[in-house]
Amino acid sequence: MIAEELTLLATALLSCAAISAVFKTRLGQSLQAWLPTLLTPIITLAFIFLVLRPLLYETYTAPTNLMAPTLIGEHWQGICPECGRPNYCSPTDPRFSSAIPPLMICDGFHVTSAAENGKQIHAGDRFLVAKFLSPRRWDLLVFLHPEDPSTLYVKRLIGLPGEEIRMRDGSVWVNGERQTPPDSARGIEYLSAPTNLRGQDLWGSTTRPALLGDDEYFVLNDFSAQPMDSRCWKQGAPGHNPYAVPESHIRGVVTHTYWPPRRWRIHR
Repeated sequence: MIAEELTLLATALLSCAAISAVFKTRLGQSLQAWLPTLLTPIITLAFIFLVLRPLLYETYTAPTNLMAPTLIGEHWQGICPECGRPNYCSPTDPRFSSAIPPLMICDGFHVTSAAENGKQIHAGDRFLVAKFLSPRRWDLLVFLHPEDPSTLYVKRLIGLPGEEIRMRDGSVWVNGERQTPPDSARGIEYLSAPTNLRGQDLWGSTTRPALLGDDEYFVLNDFSAQPMDSRCWKQGAPGHNPYAVPESHIRGVVTHTYWPPRRWRIHR
């Protein structure tokens, strides 16, 4: 949208210059004649840069597949051997390929090894983030990474300020009570000990609960077998627990996936 408005504005200015040259008029007179045409893109750009982006909404792309299948980045796509639905994994560089096939996750949250998948790289999701919404449990949260605030992450919000978080029997437990996820996340099995990290004591496990401060949040991937989330973070933001997202780092809540059209969905 911004590129289109800039193009329209540049076209209008060039038209003014052309009219001025052809009809031997001053540029100011040509500009005055074109002013009604110029007002629309100027007002639109001002609204986008001064109101929409800083205060209301912004668009993002999924950088990885850690939130698959809810949000997917660039990916290979195959067919789930358990349910026949599409499944996804991140493309691998053949120069650094491993004998162990990558894990894939399908729309039904079944996790399987990528024995067969198409090698065509598909584009990832584009989604809309609302900056004015207060975060709630199970929201898709966009935030600055606690260790590297220059990097934006998106993950599912699990724990709220003041809570104790544990994962047991594939579920999230808050202050000793088992939580029921929304229908869109009902198939996720939350792992306290993913296969590739067995032997490590992760945050939120039965022996290492995550105790959140007054302004701290706990987040998890929907692709729970890929544990690069609050469970395994080593260093937090200054003055905060290593597993916590401080409230000051939150940038918004994902409300819609809008592209590609076949992936359209409402998240909140």
